[in-house]
Amino acid sequence: MPGECEHVSCGSKEKVWMPHYYQGRERGLKPHPYCAECGLIKNLSSEKPRRIGFYVNIITSLKDDFRMAQAQIRLMALDMEKSDFEDQYGMDRHQQEELFIEIVQKYAKVPDWALRRFF
Repeated sequence: MPGECEHVSCGSKEKVWMPHYYQGRERGLKPHPYCAECGLIKNLSSEKPRRIGFYVNIITSLKDDFRMAQAQIRLMALDMEKSDFEDQYGMDRHQQEELFIEIVQKYAKVPDWALRRFF
């Protein structure tokens, strides 16, 4: 279940070699630590995920232009919380942005360009 693990990093000798991504593109291999508790491999991207508040502010700034009700905004925020949106281990900013667009478009008719201009 998302958000239940405190993420305890493995030792430096146990790291696994995995592809390293930057701006959604593969940039070679790099040793990645993983969580000794749940097994999730740590994100090493320099593009750390942003806080949920950043994305809620985007939605709020667009609510009048795209006629979003407060209930829709709340449902979007709840979906972000459920999906472990801020997990420093399992999510990089590119993945977060794609998930954000998917969540917003699930509840409102907002085109990609309107959301991507804030990234």
